[in-house]
Amino acid sequence: MIDLVRIELDQLLSCTVDELVALVQRMPADHCEQCVRGILSRVGGPSLEQLMMRLLETADLKDGVGQTINPDAYYFAVRELFPHIAQKSDVVGRVVFLAMHASTLRAEGHNRPCPR
Repeated sequence: MIDLVRIELDQLLSCTVDELVALVQRMPADHCEQCVRGILSRVGGPSLEQLMMRLLETADLKDGVGQTINPDAYYFAVRELFPHIAQKSDVVGRVVFLAMHASTLRAEGHNRPCPR
């Protein structure tokens, strides 16, 4: 039997940035989260909860009214959670992208107007 999750993680970690964006844009939040958990497990941590807490702290500390945070700020905020990953590797950026996409989808889902 083919392990589709393993193939998908391999694809997410080895594709070009344009391919990554195209793949992730079609993913629902739950699937993005599964991929983040799988990648974090593969690279030896941190936990998804630690990653998300750092991202939320960054948004809370640096986001002012009407101010947009540079995406690099999120990357650098979590980079220290991955001392075991080579600086040249782009896996941290890919994980942050997936986690941020999942978070955005979840936030958008909670901000929809209530049906009448």
